[in-house]
Amino acid sequence: MNLSAYLKVLHPGHLDALAKATGTKPVYLRQVSRGFRRPSMTLALKLEAASGGVLTARELRPDLPWPGSSNPPTPTPGVV
Repeated sequence: MNLSAYLKVLHPGHLDALAKATGTKPVYLRQVSRGFRRPSMTLALKLEAASGGVLTARELRPDLPWPGSSNPPTPTPGVV
């Protein structure tokens, strides 16, 4: 499940609790869910834990080289 879908089924009062559990703010989670921001690896892992595995860090950040993944890191242009 992606974060946008998860927030749609989440009880409105629980968004604050999710934000607190992950060390961020509700507005930031909404920005991530709408694609305006990307969660860090740490936040992705915290969201996975706080959601009881409904959200997965791999799904939230498929671009990262997760252990056991066949997805190699993609070099960033201009970064050596």
